Amino acid sequence: MFAAKDLCRRTAGFALLTSSALLLSCASPTAAQGSGSIKELSYLESALREAADNRGELERALAHYENGDPQKYAAMQFLIENMPGHGFVELRFFNEAGSEIAFEALDYSSLGEAEAAFDALQAEHGSMDYAKKKFVADLDVMTADYLINNVEMAFDAWRGKPWASQMNFDTFCQHILPYRGSNEPLDDWRAQVMNHFADLDQQLDDPNSAAAAAGKIEAQAHAWVGFWDLYYLHPTDQSYGEMMASGKGRCEDITNMISYGLRANAVAVGSDYTPAWANRDNNHAWTTVLGPDGRGATKQGNIAAKIYRKTFALQRDAWMHQAASGELVPRWLARDHFIDVTEQYLDTIDTHVHFTQTPPAGHKLAYLAVFNGGNWVAITAAPIEGEHANFTDLGPGIVYLPVFYDGKELLPAASPFTLDKDGKKVLCGIPETPSPKVESVVITTTKPVAHDPDKGQPIAAIQVKAGETYELFYWDHGWQSLGKHTASDDSVSFDGLPGHRLYWLVRDGSRKLERIFTLEPKLRYW
Repeated sequence: MFAAKDLCRRTAGFALLTSSALLLSCASPTAAQGSGSIKELSYLESALREAADNRGELERALAHYENGDPQKYAAMQFLIENMPGHGFVELRFFNEAGSEIAFEALDYSSLGEAEAAFDALQAEHGSMDYAKKKFVADLDVMTADYLINNVEMAFDAWRGKPWASQMNFDTFCQHILPYRGSNEPLDDWRAQVMNHFADLDQQLDDPNSAAAAAGKIEAQAHAWVGFWDLYYLHPTDQSYGEMMASGKGRCEDITNMISYGLRANAVAVGSDYTPAWANRDNNHAWTTVLGPDGRGATKQGNIAAKIYRKTFALQRDAWMHQAASGELVPRWLARDHFIDVTEQYLDTIDTHVHFTQTPPAGHKLAYLAVFNGGNWVAITAAPIEGEHANFTDLGPGIVYLPVFYDGKELLPAASPFTLDKDGKKVLCGIPETPSPKVESVVITTTKPVAHDPDKGQPIAAIQVKAGETYELFYWDHGWQSLGKHTASDDSVSFDGLPGHRLYWLVRDGSRKLERIFTLEPKLRYW
């Protein structure tokens, strides 16, 4: 069943260098390692061939700088060789039979009204989820003029803004130069945003402070586009012009708008996200102002197992490229335009997992999942090494479930476990022998333990209301029911619970967004 909240998807010195040196300094990190300019040119040639009938436009963009500024030539090469896979994606809703179901959230006045209409359509057509309807590849439609203008304006900002004086060329290529934020329609945002902030340095007490410049820019970007939860059910990313017209969007839109403002003014920005929070439902995206070395983090109000940063550069060692031929990778990890930046946010932990189930034949990858939105969501991967896998850079204080992926669903690979800050792993999904029983438990509403970063509201992990019926599940190679009981006096009681398990209390008729918990040594929330 589709969950409505699944869509919250936040040394400029330019001394002339030799062309071969520039090709390496502005190449994608994974492509550059151990390679020379010949290999880099092969990436460029591959992109030009993929452009097919539009190859002439891209070659014209390169030729514009061929005998001129070598940094601008390297920057243009960086954009073109990393262009494969980028483009505008139109997402629509389809049922399990693959039929598109007409639905537009923006026809409704609120998320609740849209969700009711969405649920009615699911009752009629079966479970619905969003999928790609149309993809307009940048390689097919990009013009030389657009690329040249983008490069010229990006260099004007990098070389002209006082706060960018310490930014190195690689950070510029990765975090200033890119012309798109995600899969939004192409738009001429850079010129408009640059014009709006033309006198920004004069407004600052310290014009050399990138943080001060970022603060002014972010405040204005938030004024241009605000959050509206209705856009959870409008999955297609908006262009700059669409956001300026609507004034509303989801966190992905807001992240793009802030990125436009920062990039146009040579403030290095990372578009970071977590595919699934570890202590609540939903995912989140946000922007992070980066240092001149391209590193940085923003404080988050919830617990993340993994944090990734979108990149324009193709990551040629991404998980999707490490899978076996024909092996599918779960949606969030089946991309090659992101890097893992969890260690820039957290004191991370590595852990070793021993499988208790056999991996699917021929598969190379195993995964760790967190519980989010009523489902286990794969959050990271590792190579299968016989009966084991080693997972790196994990967030602590989280329940993880080792899983395999058969191309359709996640399959439990071992018992769920928790990791504490010292790296201690505690299994929490298998019984002792003989299995102890917790004779009874009374469950009441918890205090707020998580924060909704979109709505700015605290939320409780468990909420119990008198008169409502609740079903309690425990984990044993899948969720097993302990039956249903009706709450009285804002509490609900269950008897005969097996010990050393994960539990999940679900209200009848809910969207199954309730949190899992353990009973050891007392009620704990994850």
